[in-house]
Amino acid sequence: MSVVKRLYLAGAAALVIAAILLYTLAWPAWQQQLTQQESERLAQLVANARPAAPQNRLNPQRMLADLNWLAHPDRQGRKPGTDGGIAARNWLAQQFADIGLQSAGTDGYLQPFSVAEHFVFSRWIAGKSATVPAAENAANVLGLLPGTNPALKPIVLTAHYDHLGSHDGELFAGADDNASGVATLLELARYFRQQPIAHPLLFVALDAEEGGLQGAVALFEHQLLQPEQLAFNVNMDMLSRDTNQLLFAVGSYQQPWLTPLLQTLQQQSSVKIIAGHDRPWYQAGNTQDWTLSSDHGVFFQQQVPFIYFGVADHEDYHSVRDTADKVDTDFYLQVSETILSFIQALDQHLNQG
Repeated sequence: MSVVKRLYLAGAAALVIAAILLYTLAWPAWQQQLTQQESERLAQLVANARPAAPQNRLNPQRMLADLNWLAHPDRQGRKPGTDGGIAARNWLAQQFADIGLQSAGTDGYLQPFSVAEHFVFSRWIAGKSATVPAAENAANVLGLLPGTNPALKPIVLTAHYDHLGSHDGELFAGADDNASGVATLLELARYFRQQPIAHPLLFVALDAEEGGLQGAVALFEHQLLQPEQLAFNVNMDMLSRDTNQLLFAVGSYQQPWLTPLLQTLQQQSSVKIIAGHDRPWYQAGNTQDWTLSSDHGVFFQQQVPFIYFGVADHEDYHSVRDTADKVDTDFYLQVSETILSFIQALDQHLNQG
């Protein structure tokens, strides 16, 4: 090896070492700065939010009754493939039929699929995680409501109905996560059955969200849905509890055209709508990115535009304490009203576009 080549290699190695040292020293400070900037941005959104008067178009007694039914101990925590999970999906299929939705599954209202073994995080279960076994009899529940303009692509409304089941004799009822989202899904179906919009609405109660979003994956993997045939996804997951009355709207970073819709929505909503938790690490540092945290993540990966409505994780998240008596009733009802207003605004925006 020539002297020139040795010097070149030595210089290159020195540059690599220097780059690694610089990265090691600078990375934490840079991430901390980005995290602080994102925290300040979110705090400013909270400070600027000006809630409006409450709205009362949905039926609160019916919503709470549905939530309580799903979170009742008889449902055994709605783990996929269990008696409680099967009872929940059959009840949902009957609700869809009673409302007047058209069946949109592969077997009536149902889309059966198999669930692979997976892990889920829990603050309560020993070891902080639980193994959820494989199941052959999971199923999504799908119902279609035609719009006034059948030429338009459907807007897909999703909420997962499964939860963690029971472990060592302890029941995980999953009231906020996600009986709340499913009860809102049902009430929205009833409302739009009477007050249809231009776009068709596809209501999807998803199974096996916990630990892998497997129900949402099955929609596309089994080709029941084709991404290019969908207009938008509105995902609802954990809507009923927040001590600061904050509703997070995730997706405006990926689709900036949502920002003015959310700003207008705030003028109609009695809760504070915060657009956040959708920025990557190089924008938001260590702030949690929820882009892939629930079923909307699968739609995002399929290049279907989306928004995710949900609250921040609370102390009862994935614990035995997530029960129906903890629901913040007034907040929950106004969150559902807010999502109703968003769907109406989205329908008009997409129809104009």
